[in-house]
Amino acid sequence: MSEPKKLSDGFVKSVLKKRAADSNKGSYGTLNCVCGSGRFPGAAGLCVEGALRSGAGIVRLMSISPVIAAVSSYIREAIYEPLSENAELGISKESIDIILEKSSKSTAVVCGCGLECTSDTYEIVSALIENYEGQLILDADALNAISTYDSAKLLSEARKPVVITPHIGEMSRLCGDKIHEIKEDRAGCAMRFASEYGCITVLKDNITHIASPDGEIYVSSAGNAGLARGGSGDILAGMAASFCAQGYDAFNAACCAVHLHGWAADTCALRLSQYGMLPHDIFYDLCLVFNELRL
Repeated sequence: MSEPKKLSDGFVKSVLKKRAADSNKGSYGTLNCVCGSGRFPGAAGLCVEGALRSGAGIVRLMSISPVIAAVSSYIREAIYEPLSENAELGISKESIDIILEKSSKSTAVVCGCGLECTSDTYEIVSALIENYEGQLILDADALNAISTYDSAKLLSEARKPVVITPHIGEMSRLCGDKIHEIKEDRAGCAMRFASEYGCITVLKDNITHIASPDGEIYVSSAGNAGLARGGSGDILAGMAASFCAQGYDAFNAACCAVHLHGWAADTCALRLSQYGMLPHDIFYDLCLVFNELRL
């Protein structure tokens, strides 16, 4: 197994390009966010804003009407596509056709943030894996649904390697290993999973590992305990999906998102403290980080 390489500011600068003076919104891709539910509208908002703040040209939130009403009240720059609601206050599988139709015109799709782990969620995730030809990013309840209603082997059926962003608990449910076993060998777990299922695996913890199916692995220790709150991962998923939507290689996109997310969180902690900072506070610091990189 390859030894993990440490992510750095230099890595990000080598990947991300300055925005061309003659560019337009179409130059930076279209991202669909299939996210949110009646209980977790904020997850959708954090994902969408993470994507917008990371440079995607067009971001569309596809969700139920109550989520759209909540998110559109403070995020003005997204497009909103209302979907059918099921009895669990989540997105109904009746919306699969419109999700696939709208997604066929997008460069990336992120699915899972705040969705609720239901059989409908599983049907939606399965349809995207089997049919979507762009770059797919799966987080949170998209991963929980796979582990609850099927198995991780579904990931290997995708048209191109899926980016998954599990925390340790989600990875335990996906791979069947106990949490303490994963913590003892996070790099090995991420590498084995990426290789077996042909996906880019972002294994989130206080130290995060990003593994590719071909054996490449990076590690990041950026970030701090101020991120130990619900919503932090939704921002990261939106950031990774944003870079994918802009056309960056999916593995590099995931690596850049992890490093920038942690760097912004460290900057935010200096400003607000690890106790007081909230996930949405790091958007301000993310802008400072991009300025520091001269991007």
